[in-house]
Amino acid sequence: MSIFTHTVLSHTVEIDAPRKVVWETLVDLAQYPHWNPFTVKAEGVLKVGNAIDLHVKMPRRGDRIQTEVVEKIDAPHCLSWGMTLGLSPILSALREQTLESLSNDRCSYTTSDRFSGLLSPLVYFLFYDDVYNGFNRVAYALKNKAEASWENQKSDNKKSLS
Repeated sequence: MSIFTHTVLSHTVEIDAPRKVVWETLVDLAQYPHWNPFTVKAEGVLKVGNAIDLHVKMPRRGDRIQTEVVEKIDAPHCLSWGMTLGLSPILSALREQTLESLSNDRCSYTTSDRFSGLLSPLVYFLFYDDVYNGFNRVAYALKNKAEASWENQKSDNKKSLS
């Protein structure tokens, strides 16, 4: 790793719901205010190349709106967006959220943000705690939301069979 590349990595959280159910929660930006404690609002359309505005809660550094560009949508495995400040040698960031299937009804979630460029050591130093803690809050909130959605779907299926 270069001194100009830094990565913040969340816990890997196991979720008792199928990857498809978790993916549907992750990509439903309109519902972020109801479950996501870090990105409390997301505006835009998830399409590669589109800009999205992320309203992010950072207790130590203050709330902010970040405009990022959707880089990758690989359903139901990976969603990523990123930004570049000025020219990429100055600062760029790539947030990646990945889902790995563990079985038919279980998966894991991990998220990371890779900062690179001349300002990355400073950004990493200033924002690490907020980003790391925020990513972990998202991971566990996604687990709770997806598991509740999965339980509701199973319950609805049982009712329709009766």
